[in-house]
Amino acid sequence: MSIDRKQVCGFEISEGVSKKSGTAYSIGTLHTLTKLAPPMGTDNIATGHMGDQYRVDAEVLRRIAHLPTPFMADVVTEDLMRFGKRETIVTDVRPVEAVKKTA
Repeated sequence: MSIDRKQVCGFEISEGVSKKSGTAYSIGTLHTLTKLAPPMGTDNIATGHMGDQYRVDAEVLRRIAHLPTPFMADVVTEDLMRFGKRETIVTDVRPVEAVKKTA
């Protein structure tokens, strides 16, 4: 388990029933911003942020669905092996700053 402070810039929940198999599905995705590493050469440029996305249980996202984005949060992650590949999933999102209401 790892806890990192990240800027949450969006999230999605997609739920329904598969038309092919008839199986219910629930997919959650958390979008965050990660700072770019400094450039490695004197003539190179690297500045700003890049977007990341993580798989998340939809129930975790429902707890933060009322918050306007972006906001800072402690994002709790866990690495799992799925079909022989390591995958990082989010197990909790804990907002750490007061969210300003939009006008």
